[in-house]
Amino acid sequence: MNKMNPLSKYTKVEVLYAKLISNDVIKYPSGVLVNDTVECGICARSARDELMFNNPDALMNGEAVANVIENCVPNIADARKLFVPDVELLLIGIKLATKEREYHIEVDCPECGHHGAFQRDLQFLLDSAELLEEQPELLLEEVGGLLLKFKPHTWGEYSVFGQKMFQEQRKARMLEDMEDLSDEEKIEYFNEIFESMTKLSFEMIVANIDSIETVEGDVITEREFIAEWLGTQPAFILKKIRDKADYVNNTGVSHQMDVGCSECGHEWTIENLQFDPSNFFVQSF
Repeated sequence: MNKMNPLSKYTKVEVLYAKLISNDVIKYPSGVLVNDTVECGICARSARDELMFNNPDALMNGEAVANVIENCVPNIADARKLFVPDVELLLIGIKLATKEREYHIEVDCPECGHHGAFQRDLQFLLDSAELLEEQPELLLEEVGGLLLKFKPHTWGEYSVFGQKMFQEQRKARMLEDMEDLSDEEKIEYFNEIFESMTKLSFEMIVANIDSIETVEGDVITEREFIAEWLGTQPAFILKKIRDKADYVNNTGVSHQMDVGCSECGHEWTIENLQFDPSNFFVQSF
């Protein structure tokens, strides 16, 4: 006769709660959330979770983050389909639930080059995160009054794009060390890599467009149709769309920090701070 483990009810305890950045404004498909609520209880990392972040392949393809979120946030059934801002919020929540209060950043002063370290208060980041109140939109009067609605990348999309971009960047670095190639051959290969990276950047923008609504009321959600239309637009329209895509991907937790150099007194703002699991969690081991 099998005996129930009397310790089973003590394995996972939700120690803090947070609302997802998407705030149910941008809906998740069925199967992503367990209880169809954006209020999530968060548990501390387990020993198994720590091991996941020691697996380079799992970190690179995003599986480590997805598995740990599913282990530590009972309301998440499929973390690969979570929007990136929601993933960032939950990563911070998991660190806090594991009694880690700060995030360590090292940077060189742009004025004097002094190497310094700063701490980010994770509780402040969690408390000050801005939830979406409405779905980001862009009205293009210049293109027949089309209304574009945006969504962040999912963690699955973000991981795939990141792997592909990393591979292209690695090819570019390897080319620099290939002494057996002529300058003409290197230029040709560099052009191919640049074309691949440009195409990838374009695909990332397309993935941020949730739908396009025409003045007649038609709503287009098919990605291939959106990509075909976007490829015909002039540079200034593409820039407007890219700017809105950047905004929606970086909404929620603040990605900048005001700092000052202890050596020369120079003050500046660090921008584009991302919570990269490859160093965000490794620091805690």
